[in-house]
Amino acid sequence: MFDKSLVHLFPFNGEFFAVDVNSGSLLNLDDATYFYLEKLEETDSKEEAFNLTKEKYGKEIAQEIQEEVNELIKDGVLFSKPPKYFESNLILKSMCLNVAHSCNFGCLYCFAKKGNYGGSDALMSFDVAKAAIDYLAKNSPGREALEVDFFGGEPLLNFEVVKKTIEYAKETYKNKNWRFTITTNGSLLSDEIENFLFDNDVSIVLSLDGDKSVNDKYRVFRNGKGTFDLVFPKIKKVAVHRAESGGYYVRGTYTHDTLEISKTVMDLHNFGFKYISLEPVVTKEEDISIKKEDLSILKKEYERLAIEYVNSQKDETWNFFHFNLDLEAGPCIQKRIHGCGAGVEYIAVSPDGSIYPCHQFDGIKETKLGDVFTGITNKELQEKFRKANFLFNKEECAKCWARFYCSGGCLANNYVMNGDIFKPYEIGCEIQKMRIEAALYVAYKLRELGIEVPTTQLSEKRDSVK
Repeated sequence: MFDKSLVHLFPFNGEFFAVDVNSGSLLNLDDATYFYLEKLEETDSKEEAFNLTKEKYGKEIAQEIQEEVNELIKDGVLFSKPPKYFESNLILKSMCLNVAHSCNFGCLYCFAKKGNYGGSDALMSFDVAKAAIDYLAKNSPGREALEVDFFGGEPLLNFEVVKKTIEYAKETYKNKNWRFTITTNGSLLSDEIENFLFDNDVSIVLSLDGDKSVNDKYRVFRNGKGTFDLVFPKIKKVAVHRAESGGYYVRGTYTHDTLEISKTVMDLHNFGFKYISLEPVVTKEEDISIKKEDLSILKKEYERLAIEYVNSQKDETWNFFHFNLDLEAGPCIQKRIHGCGAGVEYIAVSPDGSIYPCHQFDGIKETKLGDVFTGITNKELQEKFRKANFLFNKEECAKCWARFYCSGGCLANNYVMNGDIFKPYEIGCEIQKMRIEAALYVAYKLRELGIEVPTTQLSEKRDSVK
């Protein structure tokens, strides 16, 4: 009855919390109630939990706690019944256009192998881009809103095709509500480019790992020279231009030797950036990969960041992507039990028109689904991805307390680290869970303070960045 996968207990910054997995209820507990619930889960017995609590806190307190917990269980606030759900028939709605298998940077951790995905440098032609837009529009029945992410490599190396593609989509399929995003290293940004993107409501993800000392460790030119001095003024200019509208994220990557993430995020905030994301590197390269021994450091870092984040909101509200958590609403259960939709709702297109399940599978021949001219031909592989996108088809995810917050994790990370899209990447899961605990703490504290944090119109479920 008192399954640990139904209620998650966690301490945070000297306080105690319980989150009911099925209902989403979040409770701030005193130490005695926390102790009782811990023993309830450990023993699966109300009687034993009561007796242990009585020994430590006295009979009167133990009785009060047991009565309160029984009432919460009765009201469906704790150990609530699972919601009704079903495996949805996912329909295509978004596409990553990998318009450049080429990059002017040589970032040392890049999963895209410095931009060309292990092949030859290539730029997508407008003919391929048009065919991709046609494919998306014609294979998304019932969808009014469609998303296109321009990616690379460095997509601004192929800006003319980006520009023509946006104009083509809007002009040809006026019945669709188009949302565009572009991910860039910032080096080629100009007033002309930013004005076009801004005027066409194109959201922008700007890659920056932190201050100069952090950024220039891995974000370097092909000659090994750091990129901060070139890109920072350009990225800052975009952020200032979009100060009122939002529509941007400054997005960084951290590695084994850049684990001071609380300082990095606060540095980015102090630079004046209002929308920030920071992601762990996912790689098997031993010298930079996140290791199990790093997790205890990261847990302290996320706790420190959460505390600083809450305190800073009293002066000026700003947004850290992984602390976006709505205690009152949020996605419906059907969205929560399905992943990012890779291979089904979401696909990636390479410069030659090949279709892959997502941008991180680009160039992995065995994961090719088809192309934009003939459509999806590897139906068996697509069905495998459809199954993997359903949370309860992954045994470890189905039992995890964080299942309705992470929706089953990243299939690409699973494949890269385990060679199996159904097998969760363990270290990634641990980081995700500590971020969720921090986000729950933040949400509780901000609600207490009556503070609402601004959001921006980028995808909440997919990390469409390098």
